[in-house]
Amino acid sequence: RMRTRPAVLAAFRRLMRARELAFKGDAEMTTQSRLAVREEFAKGRAVTDPAQITEMIGGADEAAHMLLHQLVQGKRKGEGQYEMDVQARHTTMDPNKMPGDP
Repeated sequence: RMRTRPAVLAAFRRLMRARELAFKGDAEMTTQSRLAVREEFAKGRAVTDPAQITEMIGGADEAAHMLLHQLVQGKRKGEGQYEMDVQARHTTMDPNKMPGDP
């Protein structure tokens, strides 16, 4: 169990950094996402099965990837008008890959 703790903490930190970047400038979403991540990790605190822990770490990494590469923040500029903050991390020049894929 002690060897999995560093891996779980690293996944937690990756997900927390990803949500911080994804929701930068949006205090409500930053707060709500922090609470949601903490709640999900707390649910798994009692899990001891290494395979299940590995699966949960994979889920956290998948969520972090989605937040970083597939979520584009938009700001309402008027009735029916939004400004999108598309960054290089959201795009790819390869039509066969998703943004962020190696």
